[in-house]
Amino acid sequence: MKNILAIIMLITFAPMATAQDDPSVFLENVANNMINQVEKNKTELKTNKLLAQKLVKDTLLPAIDTHEFARRTLSTKKNNTWKSLSEKQQQRFVEQFIDLVIGNYATGLALYDGQKFKFSKPHFSKTGKSARVRSSLEQAGSTPIIIDYTLSIKTGSWKIIDLKIEGVSMSKSYKSQFLPRIKTMGMDAFLAEMESKNPTKNG
Repeated sequence: MKNILAIIMLITFAPMATAQDDPSVFLENVANNMINQVEKNKTELKTNKLLAQKLVKDTLLPAIDTHEFARRTLSTKKNNTWKSLSEKQQQRFVEQFIDLVIGNYATGLALYDGQKFKFSKPHFSKTGKSARVRSSLEQAGSTPIIIDYTLSIKTGSWKIIDLKIEGVSMSKSYKSQFLPRIKTMGMDAFLAEMESKNPTKNG
């Protein structure tokens, strides 16, 4: 499952496309841009961990709303841990969470092997400020994997704020890991633990 997630990240985190009106076109452009980058560096990516991390980091931050992506992992209807944090704690968490994602999926860049991605038409919210796009990861000899993207547009460009793989939300998956630890340890100790295990700095 983790290898599949890593391949999916290839199309998720890439330079911003110019398709401001259609999030499906945005994602398709992202896919093409990122796949080109990976194919150009495929041999070196198999052995150069730092290059893999740099490629993910350079393309990750512009493609997603990092603040919203991180906030969703600490927010539930009954327990909004995010709101209880100080501004400094929120900033530390965003930094560590994004680095965690980078570290977890950098090695996945070398796993791409010609998989095809198809994107459906977007479903917009009533305000038109958010949208969902369903896509499928086509693999030879295997059932396609369904990926649902949630995007928002706040500053003129679409950004990804969550994704679901076969119905499982990435933010909810991290949430199930983080919230029990925070409840047990407290936020400052949890942040210190994240920092000590940061794969992009300690790997």
